[in-house]
Amino acid sequence: MAKVMKPKSTKRAKAATGPDHLTMRLFAPGMTALHRAGLGGLACTLKYIERAYQQGALDDDEVPGGPWVDGKPPWEIEADQVTLRFGKLELAHEYLKQLFALGFRLNEHDELINLPGQYRITLNAAVRADLQLGLTLTFLQHGKTRTLAKAPTTASHDPDGDGIPSVVVEYRRCSGYKHQKGWEDCVNPKTGCLSTSTVGIEGPLNPGAVVRHNAFAAPTKIEEPVERLLPLYFALIGCVSLAVNRGVGVLLIPEVDDLQSFAIARPLMTPISGKQSIAAGAADVGLQLQVRMKAAHLGLAACHAVTLRSTPWASQQKSRVESLYIPVMRGRDLDVYELALAQLRPRVATRVVKESIGKGKAKVTKERREAFRTDSVVRPFIAQNLARGRRWYDRFSRLMIAINPATDKPYRNHISFEREGLHAMVTDDRAWDDDAEGLVVRAVHEAISYRLGQIRKETDGDNTRISPATKNRWDKFRERLRLELAGAKTQGQVRFALCNLFSRAGRLPSLQDGWKLLLPMFRESRWQHTRDLALLAFASYGGKETESDDSSPQPN
Repeated sequence: MAKVMKPKSTKRAKAATGPDHLTMRLFAPGMTALHRAGLGGLACTLKYIERAYQQGALDDDEVPGGPWVDGKPPWEIEADQVTLRFGKLELAHEYLKQLFALGFRLNEHDELINLPGQYRITLNAAVRADLQLGLTLTFLQHGKTRTLAKAPTTASHDPDGDGIPSVVVEYRRCSGYKHQKGWEDCVNPKTGCLSTSTVGIEGPLNPGAVVRHNAFAAPTKIEEPVERLLPLYFALIGCVSLAVNRGVGVLLIPEVDDLQSFAIARPLMTPISGKQSIAAGAADVGLQLQVRMKAAHLGLAACHAVTLRSTPWASQQKSRVESLYIPVMRGRDLDVYELALAQLRPRVATRVVKESIGKGKAKVTKERREAFRTDSVVRPFIAQNLARGRRWYDRFSRLMIAINPATDKPYRNHISFEREGLHAMVTDDRAWDDDAEGLVVRAVHEAISYRLGQIRKETDGDNTRISPATKNRWDKFRERLRLELAGAKTQGQVRFALCNLFSRAGRLPSLQDGWKLLLPMFRESRWQHTRDLALLAFASYGGKETESDDSSPQPN
């Protein structure tokens, strides 16, 4: 009996499935601060596209979902959610591809990363070079996440004034980075519909997010659905990434509670000058943003400040070594930081660089002035204290004995260059919670001034010029006072060091009427603050002690 052959079954092509829109809610389950900042970054990008389309900078075929019906964009931005409408479910592929192309760009002229959703004005190449360096230390730190040229290129910040040369910064041209093709993770490549599966999350989308153990890769891997994946891509735009130096990055994650307001405020957070585009510390950057928001009469934003740098156990990548929540600063705390920012601001300095040209007898050495940016070491210390809810001068004694890891030299060597700004700050009444704090500083200033005057009179007599012997005795007095204050570990040692200074200086005007205010500062609860204030006064003393002086140093 002959076998009857059954016809082969033909597989039908799968019908396209998936939603024709995507709604991302600000406070949905699983939305962390980074997700919310990313959703804010998406709102900023959509607002940029709307403006560019209305101004004629974008055509119908360039915008997502174009051509738009009656000029209305195919999305809604509400206070607590964003909805993207694809029209047809299979058009999600093209919609998201165009969205990512406009949000994550490269400048054709200088080949620098260009994120138009972050900017309110056109930034020069040097500022964008600084911002790109910040990105390569946070989101794009791994070599596989960006393609950079091997040879460096230079750009220049505008000089501050006459006679100051431009500040030259080096960067490497970028020809591509991971976020430009992020839309591929959000769609089904076969149907073009929105993906319904989860995607693994790593450092480029969430800095510091890694598989915790290679032996348990699947259980310890972070995965997200598309409604949380898309915000993580746009966190590159919603967050602020800056470089402290070429090895340490700062990632600022703003707390977003209203997407419409954030879309207005976020461009104002972006640095627009060479002095703003370098970071002195994570807390310092966070408070600078609040100062800029206050100046623009916008709502202040709390944020999470994350520091990333290499560690001995993972030198090949930048790990999260510190995370600090910076609340909204109101009233006096922000006023104190504004005072510190005004008096201890970043500046452009110059140095002489020698260059040799030629060899042998034809060798010629030429000198040229080179400009560089330098920043305060005290202001980030103040910002850290304020962000942690402490007095702004708290633990100043530690700063006076600590070593700066960037230079392997004591911080006090750098503080000496900030004496003028510190003096202006401590003599401003806005800096103090109560009169007793300011009294300690004034009394120490007076005592130092009177004691230096006594030393000069003892050594030089009536001579109008300051002798080397006087300068040596001055140096010994300062060093002895610093060691006594910095080395005071108990309440009694602090009291002895200050009483010894005051008694040797003689009659001090500030203590004649205010000595009763000073007594509580030596109590058990406040003696450490008194030590910090005394060292602050020591570091900020600015008496006139030049060789041409014809009189003893006088109180400040």
